[in-house]
Amino acid sequence: MNPRCRVVRYIALALGALLCGIGILHAIINVRSVTRAIARGEIVERMGAQLVANVVLAGLALVVLGSFLLLIASDLEKGKRSSWRIAFLVGVFLTLSGAAAYLWLPRPSVFIFSALGLVLSGPLLLWR
Repeated sequence: MNPRCRVVRYIALALGALLCGIGILHAIINVRSVTRAIARGEIVERMGAQLVANVVLAGLALVVLGSFLLLIASDLEKGKRSSWRIAFLVGVFLTLSGAAAYLWLPRPSVFIFSALGLVLSGPLLLWR
């Protein structure tokens, strides 16, 4: 096997597990904080259900992206072109969504998604 493909596989495995973990934590922690904010009256009660649904779906989206990476990791090591394209698109999506989040709310901490996307798509772009 090509050592580059093996490195990309391990990057995809690590990033996929990280995204799944972040997605689950995002849903659990933010649902609790939203429900507490609704109980305190900081968020209008009629908007609460919609906000909880948005938080859960955002966490689910991260889990889905992580699952994609975990599922295609073995094909990345084999060098299959379709799996490389999927992983590259996930990396580009993470990069662009991190940049868009920073433009929406300029906090440097949101660049973590851009960094994760670059870690994934960088080697794919350079080594393909």
